[in-house]
Amino acid sequence: MISGTNRRIHPRKVLRAPATVVLPGQPPRESQTWDVGVDGMSLMSPKPIPPGTRCEVSFELPVGGEVRPVTAAVKVLYCSFSGPDGFKVGTAFGDLDDDSREAVNGFSE
Repeated sequence: MISGTNRRIHPRKVLRAPATVVLPGQPPRESQTWDVGVDGMSLMSPKPIPPGTRCEVSFELPVGGEVRPVTAAVKVLYCSFSGPDGFKVGTAFGDLDDDSREAVNGFSE
């Protein structure tokens, strides 16, 4: 059992911004980012997303005084009820395109 340690390899940086989640065979779901790091992100979703689900998340990152769009394939690692805000969903990034990887790395520095 892990006691109070953070299992993440890379730190996350807080980001509260609109995000759109697209799950296979479902209409886009408006959500909100929670935090972002080079290996993944967390977001708040109005409905649960089961762990193991692969989906796509689109959001914008402030990098170097400009706003950079990011679209990322993600795998859901956990989903937990978080009260009236919905469900906190933790994800790991799949392959990011070069522009998205550059934006995430720039934001995470």
